Amino acid sequence: MEDCKKCGMSYDPKAYYLCPYCGEDHETETDTAVEAVKSEEKGKPEKEPVSKKAKPLEESKPAREKSGGSLKYILIGGIAVVAIIAAVVFGFSAFSGSGATVPDKYATIQEAIDAAQDGDEIIVQTGVYRENIDFSGKNITVRSIDPDDPAVVSSTIIDGDGRGPVVSFRSSEGEGAVLSGFTVTRGGGILISGGSSPLIEKCSIEDNSAEFGAGLFIVDSNPVIRNNMIIANRAYIGGGVFIEKSAPVLEGNTIASNTAEMGAGLAIFSNSDPVLTDNTVVENRAARLGGGIFITLDSAPVIKNNTIGGNFAAQNGGGFFIEESLPLIEDNTIIGNEAENGGGMIIVFILDPGLRLTGNTFESNLAYRAGGGLYLIGSSPTFESNSFRENSSEFLGGAVAVYDSAPIFIRNTFENNSADPAGGGGAMWINDDSTLEISDPDDNVYLGNNPDDLFRE
Repeated sequence: MEDCKKCGMSYDPKAYYLCPYCGEDHETETDTAVEAVKSEEKGKPEKEPVSKKAKPLEESKPAREKSGGSLKYILIGGIAVVAIIAAVVFGFSAFSGSGATVPDKYATIQEAIDAAQDGDEIIVQTGVYRENIDFSGKNITVRSIDPDDPAVVSSTIIDGDGRGPVVSFRSSEGEGAVLSGFTVTRGGGILISGGSSPLIEKCSIEDNSAEFGAGLFIVDSNPVIRNNMIIANRAYIGGGVFIEKSAPVLEGNTIASNTAEMGAGLAIFSNSDPVLTDNTVVENRAARLGGGIFITLDSAPVIKNNTIGGNFAAQNGGGFFIEESLPLIEDNTIIGNEAENGGGMIIVFILDPGLRLTGNTFESNLAYRAGGGLYLIGSSPTFESNSFRENSSEFLGGAVAVYDSAPIFIRNTFENNSADPAGGGGAMWINDDSTLEISDPDDNVYLGNNPDDLFRE
């Protein structure tokens, strides 16, 4: 063994061509080189002299122990520094990196939310999470590992276990609060209240139950509800969605197979002004009113480019039930709905002439009593450029039944609609307390209606 002339550490020169500690070549080293090294060290700042750092280790043990001991301390010290740096980085950046946050860093979604700050993103791996989560006023994103993959969405489940809302936004969360790519089930669905405006997207909200809004309960809030499946939920009012005193945007959702007494698909209440575009509202069943969409109490929704199909109401309004409100209804397809009265739609007690329905298709709707496509009671809407095709009533008004109303019909098409001959009005039935305003000559088109086009009581 020899001591290195540069750093003083002991090593076997037969095993090492260079000093394994400082890299000095023992075969070519000269006194001049040593002096040069010492002179260089003297010129360095006092805070980082090599000799001072090495001295405690050199003095602590005999020469033979210097080698292994010093190296061990150097390695351990380096590891400790790395560990400290890692702890600091991950401690202050709990949501950094591309790995999932739940359950590898936090056992539950709520634990991750509690630790998050505005702007953080929580990524949740597939699995069943039996919890009821609350965003607690935080503008954060909570998402599955791939919200665009239906298989991931169906296998990333937040299960409320019957304990009220599965997900809550009730503390004025803003547009930066996002829930994306989950199955939300077996509770009270999603609650949005308190002036909140989160984004709910690419979720399957299914098999929930509540008194109001089993899928989504929205009150005093303006969220965006986009590209979700809202299916098989059960409520007294608003099986799929309940909206009150709110102006949410619902776009590209499928609202299907929900049940309720009223508003099985959606219920829009009390001065609400939602915007509904490109949604599919199908196969919902109401025990009383509004199988697809129920609108009431001074609401003014905008409803465009939706498909309202295959919905059922035991009493009135298979596709739509509308009363005391002023919706804008344009370019929708209202198809294959059924009810006692107003298979496709019923409009009740709206005398405001500002109510207009334009460019809609009423097709293959059925009423067991009156108004296969449409039934009006005490209302004065304007219908322009709508198509009524192959609607039927088992009694009167195959396409339209008008009762105590004063509607205006402009450039509509009535084709192959039918009613029972005993009731009449293959295209339209009008009772004697109603007035029908049409142009002279009539600019509506009537083709193949049975037993007649217009029947006046």
